Amino acid sequence: MTENSEHRKPPKEYIELLEKKLYVKETGIENRLKDVQDIIEKSIEPGKKRFQKLEKELDKVFPPKSVRRGSADGITYFLFDSAFELYFIGNNSALFIELQGLLERFCINKACDFLAVDDIAMEIIKDSFSKKTLNDIAEYFKTISLWTEDEVKFARKLTQIRNGIAHKNAELVSKQIGDGQKYLFTSIDEMTKKVDAIPYIVKTIELIIKVADGTTPAFFSHPRFKGRLEAYSSIIGMVMNLFCDNEFIALPNPIKFTMLNRIFGKTYLLASKTLRDKIGEYKSKIINFHDLLGVNDEKAKLLHQELIKLGVEIYDEMRKDLDADGDSRVFIIPPPIEIDIRRIKRKEPK
Repeated sequence: MTENSEHRKPPKEYIELLEKKLYVKETGIENRLKDVQDIIEKSIEPGKKRFQKLEKELDKVFPPKSVRRGSADGITYFLFDSAFELYFIGNNSALFIELQGLLERFCINKACDFLAVDDIAMEIIKDSFSKKTLNDIAEYFKTISLWTEDEVKFARKLTQIRNGIAHKNAELVSKQIGDGQKYLFTSIDEMTKKVDAIPYIVKTIELIIKVADGTTPAFFSHPRFKGRLEAYSSIIGMVMNLFCDNEFIALPNPIKFTMLNRIFGKTYLLASKTLRDKIGEYKSKIINFHDLLGVNDEKAKLLHQELIKLGVEIYDEMRKDLDADGDSRVFIIPPPIEIDIRRIKRKEPK
């Protein structure tokens, strides 16, 4: 054979494909369906052996009658039927896609649960996370100390394998679970069949359990408590003192309305529905109160009393919000200033 002909020799992967296709099968959809049925029927005995091996490994990682086993039993009961079916018949390509999909969706949903204060916040966060992938959020779970660096790497590797299979990118799959030398998408199934899928099943269960068990510990209470405490503390003084700053009172109402929305913006997002309702009522009355200063003292006094009462109710609701996650005693109500309504005059613009 000459050097030129040797140079033109197709890659080994192509030769293997050609050799495989030399075993001619009957054409026709009915024959393909029969072949697939035969393959599944023949997978029964091997599948039983695979399950025995899987069960032994699960017993080792999640010992029977242990707390970890209870968590694994719960997770697999609700989520893993399809994954187990695919593993039983030896369809590892579809199994990788299923495992990655389970881990991704569970993590995204739980990340939203961790961050959402209420139903409105939940909708906003879900929309923000709608285009996120497991690659995007895996690092979050390391940041909040639920996953290790190796577990983040596993999640990203599983995503790379899934992407390679889903997009028929044999090179990407080969880099993750093969020798990095496969390029034909027809090689993907052969590569995945050679992989021991048990570690991937076990690790996926472990990571989901870690995220599931992380929904209630104190760690997740602190960020919301801290966020609320900072937001509420930054405005409660202004609320109780009715924004009675000469510069603020003198602003045109449209500008004042915009500023109030900005001042209350963070609090509004973190607040409970009851607190948001009271803040809305307060914002509408405070502008009317300023308009009455120096114009109608009697009405201003009555509205002043309503606003002080409403300010105390806002403070009480803030305390309730904070008590949901921590100790609200660190949140102190500032004493309201004494306002001599007769001496406050709102300057009309020239």
